Amino acid sequence: MKTRLLKFQEFTQSILPLECQFLEENRRFEDPEKNQILNYILNCAKETQQEIAPPNENIDKRKYSYVKNWSLKLLESIDVDNHLEKLMRWEKQIMTDAIESHDEKEILKTLKSSGPAYFNFVKLYELSRHYRHYLQIRMRYRDFATVNSFLNKYRTDYEYCKLINDKLHEATLDIINHYVHKQENSNDWLQWLKSVFYDESVDGFNRILAWIRLVFIAHNRKQYEILTEEFNYFERMVQKGHFYSRRILLNFYSQRLLFYACLGNFETAAHFGYLSIKEANNDYLYYVTNLAAVLLRCNRPEEALSILKSSQKVAKNSLNFHNKIGHTANYLFALNKLGRFRQAENHGFVFLRAYRKEIFEYRWHLFFTAYFQAMLLNANYSPLIKAYQSNKIEAREVSYRSSSNYTPTLPWMLALASYKANAIDFDTLAKNLITLITKSKESYKGNWKKEILETSRKVLKEFWPALEVRLHTGFSK
Repeated sequence: MKTRLLKFQEFTQSILPLECQFLEENRRFEDPEKNQILNYILNCAKETQQEIAPPNENIDKRKYSYVKNWSLKLLESIDVDNHLEKLMRWEKQIMTDAIESHDEKEILKTLKSSGPAYFNFVKLYELSRHYRHYLQIRMRYRDFATVNSFLNKYRTDYEYCKLINDKLHEATLDIINHYVHKQENSNDWLQWLKSVFYDESVDGFNRILAWIRLVFIAHNRKQYEILTEEFNYFERMVQKGHFYSRRILLNFYSQRLLFYACLGNFETAAHFGYLSIKEANNDYLYYVTNLAAVLLRCNRPEEALSILKSSQKVAKNSLNFHNKIGHTANYLFALNKLGRFRQAENHGFVFLRAYRKEIFEYRWHLFFTAYFQAMLLNANYSPLIKAYQSNKIEAREVSYRSSSNYTPTLPWMLALASYKANAIDFDTLAKNLITLITKSKESYKGNWKKEILETSRKVLKEFWPALEVRLHTGFSK
């Protein structure tokens, strides 16, 4: 495609599949060339590895601009974040006596066409309360009657939405407590959250909050398959023009990544992960880290390292230590996969010196798994043992073992390091590892087993086959 269409090409590459589905549902072009251009946009966003032939370059370039602008305008018309920005701007203008007449006309039009199901209903209602004061003191009786009627009609719905929001806060406390402290919820919020999510009479903002908490519960339980229908319903809502903004779609694709990763379909998970990072926002670091973790599971460490490197500045400036530590841990894992053990260990050492307090506050198990793996593969056995002891990992392990997704990777690596440092003999190593396996049978499976055994194989080399026989025999007993 010619350079003169570069901006159009950039737009085509930025479009998301669900956006394309909405555009396709609402196309009304009679001009075959405009339809050809739109088809090109839609095909580029489809899940295909085939190269898409560009439209005829002899088509008037103004038609490319027309289709692009039509697409942007249509998406903007349903963008709930764009609507929210308008409401907040109008609210400020009303409260500072600076509202323009054309904005007032749009406010009144919005009130006549909106109800409790409006995505930003609560904000619209609160704006209307300010607007009522503005109109009343200026004796604008007709417009005052419109606004007052809206407020009276939906007062109960407004109070109900506020109650839902308060209860969502209560649910969030329980859900986060489960994640942080690995404690079961005092309430099973799953069914109530589903009832809010599916209730099309409730404002969209609360429904999205319910959706995010549903996903968090599935993440806590490692059971994303319980939300299969909810994911499908979400897609249908976007296709109908609801729940749409770029921010929400990027988050949705990131959750799709976790969904397919949970099912073991890592290639599909990676596809959705790349969609989630098409645009940088406040959650970009979280999306990048999740994608990198999936790419490592797909044995694509070069790609993982590349996206982690490209987001290092974001990670450095982030105030979210949960994401910052996750980013660093996956950076170490990627270096380890590529055989750059010394670099990984050095990077981990510097990070630990800088953020020791935060590591133990947020994600110590993940960080030390990556860091100790680097030390093991770099043959720094005695320093690993010393770091294990000085950081009191054993004491922390005791409380962490109650976690439903606990894996004994750290004591396992300690045992390997102890053997390689001649602190224990081969028989003691085998007995220690069998004990760890026996105490965590639910964990000794899947990708955890694969990862720790690969590390063990690299560290022990020619001694590994004999140990593997001992482990298998001991575990079978």
